[in-house]
Amino acid sequence: MKKFVVLFLTAAFLLALDAPEREILSTYGEGVYETLPDTVLVNLSVQRDGLTAEEAQDALRKALSAVLKNLEPLDLPQEQLRTDGYSLYPVYKQQKTADYMRETPEIDKYRAYIRLNIELHQVQQMGKVVDVAIKGGANRVENINYDLKDPTLAKQEALKRAMENAQTKAGFIARSFNVKLVKPVSIEETGSYSTRAAGLNSLALKRESDSDFSPPEGKVSFTSRVNVAYAIEPKPAAPKPPVVETETVTPNAE
Repeated sequence: MKKFVVLFLTAAFLLALDAPEREILSTYGEGVYETLPDTVLVNLSVQRDGLTAEEAQDALRKALSAVLKNLEPLDLPQEQLRTDGYSLYPVYKQQKTADYMRETPEIDKYRAYIRLNIELHQVQQMGKVVDVAIKGGANRVENINYDLKDPTLAKQEALKRAMENAQTKAGFIARSFNVKLVKPVSIEETGSYSTRAAGLNSLALKRESDSDFSPPEGKVSFTSRVNVAYAIEPKPAAPKPPVVETETVTPNAE
């Protein structure tokens, strides 16, 4: 029995040695899909100062309450309004030197800060919402991010374009080297990411301004990348045209 197993393994090893190595063509593809957003997240900040920590906190509490009250007529769902990033810290007096302003150990005032996050599922509301919040007491637009509620189809479209791009590149390379693509032997998605920012950061606005806030236009972009390896083989040589033998007719001598 052991002899039979040894003979079988030896035969399999010899067959593997005789098998020709598969020739591979490797390439990658990248696909980008861009679409309009259906969701926007606006980050606003409310900031107030006071001579004492308690005074700064009280001023911030009143300011945030005024901003939220100003937003009430817009009937935004409560779950779309969130606060975070609360901070309270001393602001030190500055002393001017020959070259720059230097901070001294003496406290000048206290500053209280909180961030208000507003999530909107109607992007066209953004300009009105930001304008109302700023006029109600918010100090700054920290950031605006666009998004999709369900990005599944957009991601799939980016991946599809990446695979088509890889196929097109592989076909071009194969034709250039006069080889034939047989089939993919490995496919790997190597990267996927999205770009959602509107390009607006930390924009301070004056509450007394009469002009309405004009939001930037935004798009959501999804990018996918794949690596693909194809088995290749030489193209068959074109058949030679058949040789047509012609019979030479010798004219009869008179």
